[in-house]
Amino acid sequence: MAVKIISIIGAVLLLARSGSGQTSVLGNTDSTVPSGYSPKPMYPSFRFTDIPVMDMYSPHLACRSVDMYDKTVKPFSVVAGSMVPLTFDSVDISPITKAAIKGPCTFYLSDTKTKGKGAVWFPIEKESFGGGLWCSENIKKNGYKHGVVIPKEVPPGTYYLRTEIIDLNSSIGEEDFTKGPHFYVNCMAITVTGSGKASPKGYKIPGIYNNAESKFKVDAGGAAESAKFVIPGPVMDASLAFKL
Repeated sequence: MAVKIISIIGAVLLLARSGSGQTSVLGNTDSTVPSGYSPKPMYPSFRFTDIPVMDMYSPHLACRSVDMYDKTVKPFSVVAGSMVPLTFDSVDISPITKAAIKGPCTFYLSDTKTKGKGAVWFPIEKESFGGGLWCSENIKKNGYKHGVVIPKEVPPGTYYLRTEIIDLNSSIGEEDFTKGPHFYVNCMAITVTGSGKASPKGYKIPGIYNNAESKFKVDAGGAAESAKFVIPGPVMDASLAFKL
């Protein structure tokens, strides 16, 4: 799916790339623009493949990036306790299954100093199925927009914000390399300000879904079964529980 860069008064569409489930951010207009992109984005430069991660043990599950954070790009600034407004390029049709993407979303942070290596990722938000819709469907319903609140107790610093849409439509059926959950992952750099002092427990990615294959097998089109689904992986640390 081709990406369209949409200008908005006081904000711009950031980090736009092609492919389903890609994330962008609305925000700073003075970010340094990296080279090699057309149209040029206004946010951290990661190069992505146009297909989801289909192996929950793959090193690409962390950020699905070919290169690490570009230090010449100014991170998006956010005060702890406030919201980062995300815009997704597409959450429509899977390029693999050709079916609608249906599934939950997760959001993680890790300090950029770690380069995402080791037990450094901690969840800040998860959204599954509610009101008859999956998180992916809610994003589409809301014009491909979703806001994630940075918990107030997150300490000041520069972090990777990892967004993930998990397509469960491919999780059941005949076993082959395309079966199982498909992970649409993206990362961007954000600078968090505030007075947070939490020390949330970190986890390795890959690693958060180890031995959880059976937990992803769900009929994503069935409301009764979908309502019982619990997103595998760690829960938000108690020290971050109060976001506002």
